Amino acid sequence: MPFTVSHAVVALAARRLPVPVAAVAVGSMAPDAVLFAPVLPPYEAAHSWWGIPTIDLAVSLVVLATWWFLVRPAWAPVVPGVRDRVPRAWWSRPTLDVRTVLVVVLACVAGSVTHVVWDGFTHGHGFVVQAWPALRETSIGGYWLPFFLQDASSVLGLAALLVAAAVWWRRTAAVPTAVPSRAERVVVIVVAAAVLAATAAQVWRVLLQGGGVGDVVVALSFRVPVFVALGLVFGAVVLLVVRHRVGPHTGRGALGDRTAP
Repeated sequence: MPFTVSHAVVALAARRLPVPVAAVAVGSMAPDAVLFAPVLPPYEAAHSWWGIPTIDLAVSLVVLATWWFLVRPAWAPVVPGVRDRVPRAWWSRPTLDVRTVLVVVLACVAGSVTHVVWDGFTHGHGFVVQAWPALRETSIGGYWLPFFLQDASSVLGLAALLVAAAVWWRRTAAVPTAVPSRAERVVVIVVAAAVLAATAAQVWRVLLQGGGVGDVVVALSFRVPVFVALGLVFGAVVLLVVRHRVGPHTGRGALGDRTAP
């Protein structure tokens, strides 16, 4: 399969559309959620056409709600460098009306459709591969074409996301904001250290089992997203508790008034 995160590259095309980019991005990755959370319905069901408006939509909405109402408002004010660049609206929970919810649903579904279509070209059982003999019968340097497309699109998609992030970073002026409290900074450091430690442990485990670089890359592609997600969610809960008990910021620095795009 293409690297799951690479699927989110389709969200870049939605930046100029009146839809939440996050909804398209989350929807584009939702069919692969079972690979990271085995308790979900089977992979084949999540990648079916009927699975898009059912399984994938449910996963997308849960992830989006967690992002918008827990993770984003908890982390946006405290991540170094990022807190000075993201819209100030990210610091609080959004208000969604009925129209916005409908748009979110459509955006999630559209994102999941792109995932299934993309996989249709890059899986042996993909509907495009099955319907197009040329894909099944072609190799590039001894490399079966669907698998070549799978690896190439994974690399190109991830590269495009990294370039987009770098461009955003360079073009977005930093607006000084209030400095996080000491307790908040400690939470950020602890969560970051925990994610790095878990990643290092995973690498060490693969190497001890005799795995090579390729095995490490594959293992990390399935484990790191889980480590990051758990760190963000549990860290968000702790941050909100800390913010409630000791206050959100030290008060030093000017508060920017950047608005959401």
